[in-house]
Amino acid sequence: MSRERAVSLGVVAAALPVLAVFIGACSVDTPDAQALGTAGTPTGAGGGGAGVPAMGGGGTMGSGTAGFATGTAGSAGSGVLQGGGASMGGAAGMAGASGSGTAGSAAGGSPGRGTGPSAGCKAPMPAEEPQKALQHDLMVNVAEKYEAAYTTRKFYTNLPQNYDHTKPYPMVFYGQGCGQTGPESGPFSGGHFASEVMYVQLIPAAVTGDAVVPSNGAPGCFQAGKQGTADSPDGPYFDQVLAEVEAKYCVDTARVYVAGWSSGAWLSNYLACARGDVITGTAAGSGGLQHDHGACTGGGVKAMILDGDAGSITEGGFDIGAAQARDVLVAAVAAGAKVSNKLGPDTCDVYSGDGKVAWCPVGGGHGGPLGSIAEAAWAFWNAP
Repeated sequence: MSRERAVSLGVVAAALPVLAVFIGACSVDTPDAQALGTAGTPTGAGGGGAGVPAMGGGGTMGSGTAGFATGTAGSAGSGVLQGGGASMGGAAGMAGASGSGTAGSAAGGSPGRGTGPSAGCKAPMPAEEPQKALQHDLMVNVAEKYEAAYTTRKFYTNLPQNYDHTKPYPMVFYGQGCGQTGPESGPFSGGHFASEVMYVQLIPAAVTGDAVVPSNGAPGCFQAGKQGTADSPDGPYFDQVLAEVEAKYCVDTARVYVAGWSSGAWLSNYLACARGDVITGTAAGSGGLQHDHGACTGGGVKAMILDGDAGSITEGGFDIGAAQARDVLVAAVAAGAKVSNKLGPDTCDVYSGDGKVAWCPVGGGHGGPLGSIAEAAWAFWNAP
């Protein structure tokens, strides 16, 4: 799937520190923080440019190399703007050394999973206090039918303790339940994760009543949910947040994780399908997968599903619960034999193929997965 990106109005490993991002939902008091200015500088992709990362069509590292290819100096080529959406044409690339990243096109096209340090590893040290949520505002490039309700979005970043802006961190994007309007603590925000990951919290669009698309969706939840659509505006929202984080912070583009609970679990399962060629791993607790999810992209994603109370859910005559999400993702990326593995505190069935799917029947009601999702997912994502 293409990473559609628009220009921001606001301001990532067993052995590496991790950078987590909130994709959240229950409201709490927002820490005092000043929104940052526009993040990232347009970077041409033609030929790579001396010392300049070769950029893919979605604005992240080219999938062929770590993005820092060197070679014989050449003339300016064609490229794209970092953060550009599928509707943006290519801008002139910078003259310099040949690179192996694939330039995008006006028609879009997935850049694939990253393979190394982000462009933000060459950015200045951000003026942020570690372990304090900072709000970033976005104007997201979405399809016309979603513009009224899903254009204005926000997300929060939490720098890891003792953040080193030259060392790539794994990044965890996390979404919580319906109704979240500000940052709040989550399973990946404390303990050893506080110093190991870049934590990013994703926030549902602030839509109510008739503004919700589809009209029978639940206000205050991610659109990627029970009535979500294959072209969900939460897709380009994630694409753009990812581009912003990679441009400003030093993260490992090969270690992009998305996790969530409740409404955030629906989002995580949707992205495991729709962005499986970009995201490294996902974890979803107490959520299913919408019936209208489109063709899954595969790409070797590691997807974990903890059922909670969402094992079987019917909507419009279709089973869209957690077990159905498992079956869809197994068919897409892991259609092979299954084995029973101990992952963190949970025992899960792991299906392997191009990617992997871990099915963890933890039960425990709606909040059942919250006690184990972070450690189980971390063990799964970092396993061979």
